[in-house]
Amino acid sequence: MDERLAQRARTPRYTMAEAGGLVGRPAETVRRWSLGHRRRYKGQPATDHPLIVVDGDPEKSRIVLSFLNLLELRMLSSYRDEAALQAIRRALDFAGHELGEPRPLLSRRFHVRGGELFTKFAETPDGKQLLVNASRHGQTTLATLMESLAVTDDIDYSNETAHRWWYHTREAPILVDTRVAGGHPITASTGVRLDAITSRSKSGYTTDEIARDTGATKDEIESVLRLAA
Repeated sequence: MDERLAQRARTPRYTMAEAGGLVGRPAETVRRWSLGHRRRYKGQPATDHPLIVVDGDPEKSRIVLSFLNLLELRMLSSYRDEAALQAIRRALDFAGHELGEPRPLLSRRFHVRGGELFTKFAETPDGKQLLVNASRHGQTTLATLMESLAVTDDIDYSNETAHRWWYHTREAPILVDTRVAGGHPITASTGVRLDAITSRSKSGYTTDEIARDTGATKDEIESVLRLAA
């Protein structure tokens, strides 16, 4: 493994608000998932523990989320659309404690069924996947004909270290790369930061003017502006 690349992926780069904008969740939701939350339940104080381990120190800086944290939040956001938070929490606890996964959201591909999370347990000789119900602490297994439980194809890896995320699918020429622009979103082929394009558009620049000024292609500029609309 390239340790320098791995270290880049673990370096804090994002505030809660920046991460929320990238994964499509409010900053307060990202904060609760990342740092936990104190609340009252039936009149008594209760604590929701963090769902991820942040790579920065929230006592020292607002910039506490790394690129790997960003990917973890992205996976959380996708699972949260189909499963209750407690089911997700139980699945992560099981994968972390019983399966020994330090970052289960990155190392395990979960499949949501009936509001619960399943993950690959084994493969039968005839090619069927055996899934364990992680939301029920591994109590239930089932066979499925799903062809793949591989990590989603919008993340690129180098020697098993995630370094690039096509965060609006590969069809949109926009990505986040830990090695470029400090982890801020950029255009895929020219490496222009998205905020350099959107700020010029807000100032009244035409597409041709933005292209001449930044070096981004017209297709990239139009994609950025469509997503920003």
